[in-house]
Amino acid sequence: MKTPSDDLFQLVQSLSKQEKRYFKLYASRHALNGENQYLRLFNAIEKLPAYDEAALRRKFPDEAFVRQLHVAKNYLYGIILSSLRSYHESRAEDRFYTQLRNAQLLFDKGLYQQSEKALAKAKTTATDNERFLQLLEVYRWEHQIAHSRNDFSKLEDYIRDGVGEEFDLLDKYRNFLEFQALNDSVFIPYWKKGAVRSETEKAALDQLFEQPKFSNADYARSFYARYFYHNARFSYHLFRGEPERSYEHVGQLVQMFESRAVKGRMIRQYSSALINLYIVQQRLGLFQDIPATLRKLREVPADSPEQQRRLFVRSFNLEVDFYLSSGQFSEGVRQIRERETLFRKYEEEVNAQQRLGLYYNLAYLHFGAADYDQALDWVNLLLQDPALETRQDIHCFGRLLNLVVHYELRNDQLLEYIVQSTNRFLLKRERLFRVESVMLKLMRHYPGWLTPKARTEGFRQLIDELEGLRQNEFERKAFEYFDFISWMESKAEGSAFEAVVKLKK
Repeated sequence: MKTPSDDLFQLVQSLSKQEKRYFKLYASRHALNGENQYLRLFNAIEKLPAYDEAALRRKFPDEAFVRQLHVAKNYLYGIILSSLRSYHESRAEDRFYTQLRNAQLLFDKGLYQQSEKALAKAKTTATDNERFLQLLEVYRWEHQIAHSRNDFSKLEDYIRDGVGEEFDLLDKYRNFLEFQALNDSVFIPYWKKGAVRSETEKAALDQLFEQPKFSNADYARSFYARYFYHNARFSYHLFRGEPERSYEHVGQLVQMFESRAVKGRMIRQYSSALINLYIVQQRLGLFQDIPATLRKLREVPADSPEQQRRLFVRSFNLEVDFYLSSGQFSEGVRQIRERETLFRKYEEEVNAQQRLGLYYNLAYLHFGAADYDQALDWVNLLLQDPALETRQDIHCFGRLLNLVVHYELRNDQLLEYIVQSTNRFLLKRERLFRVESVMLKLMRHYPGWLTPKARTEGFRQLIDELEGLRQNEFERKAFEYFDFISWMESKAEGSAFEAVVKLKK
């Protein structure tokens, strides 16, 4: 028996809140016998946690459309796609198809002059967005209109100039494809393996840029060809461990976008360039330049509420990461207060991976600022999130951070219980970091460390143990989540954690 397709379910689940709202208004035009059965089917599918066709049939046992459910599903699928086209047709890239269709309809009516006006709009849209194949389509219709009107003057212009312009467009498109392939060739090893792992792989990347056409940006014949060149160069040098040279090319990328009006697909690419600029600035220790980069990212224009939300989350995530990586915990808590409140409004709509990461980082930031009550609030949100099982790394270190917060709050009785439950959780993972076992050892001995001298000696012993672990390539990753050594040093010295971290920056 053929397995029912879940294409419709996947499409419904992919819709944003705004797209769903628009669809429901759009679907009201498709009522059947006074009742919109397709909208009822849509609502039922929207509520399913996973596609279950048997459950749908049970929900509508007496409905006629259930007898041919595959037909109803196909029809609903088409309505949703139609509503999406209508919803997004105002976007710059999508206007071209509406304008070209208008030109075709007017041509079929014999309204050639009006068709030319519609084509002119389509031509402007395609030119602004560097859509070379779309421009070729415009040229084809202009040539067809000239024939239909017996406009020999235009046909002579086409023979003299138009054919050459079309060949030039084809050449630009070929050039675009070559630089796009260059960019993909640089990224494929990273996507597959995470990094360049051998001299052979490094040599293969080197050979790409030894080709004359990829030696510099002068051979790129369009904005997006130059974009692919600099993006490939940025990635190439970053993968080779050459952040200074990578910085040069990501800076060029940012300048390219800032020299134009950023709209349409450029919004995503410009924001990605700014994020990459932040990554390199952080790697080079250019902390003084990062606030300006983050400000630019916050000011990137959005063309929809969904994009505005995504841009906010991306910029907020980097901002929190900046204050963490530079050790500016207290300053970070002050600076993000307003955006922290805004994030609480968005959090349910945020991708689970991003949400969990932000929960952890916000808890860590408040902890570093000695705002332990607020840190505990964020830790609790993290540990109570139903999606936490998808991020075992954050789950693990979230539990350790929870221990340290309760340690600072002097919750002695509660801490003893939390240590036991954390230990059980870590043992079930069957891959305990040795760092984790050191932290549990600390917490178990906590009630016995009553004097400052005993406390200092105990911390010093554990610091020596952790220093050894930090040299282990398999344990080193744990220190990226929490600076265990600096925290223990602060306890041994009687200093603030933030002060110890700052001295090391």
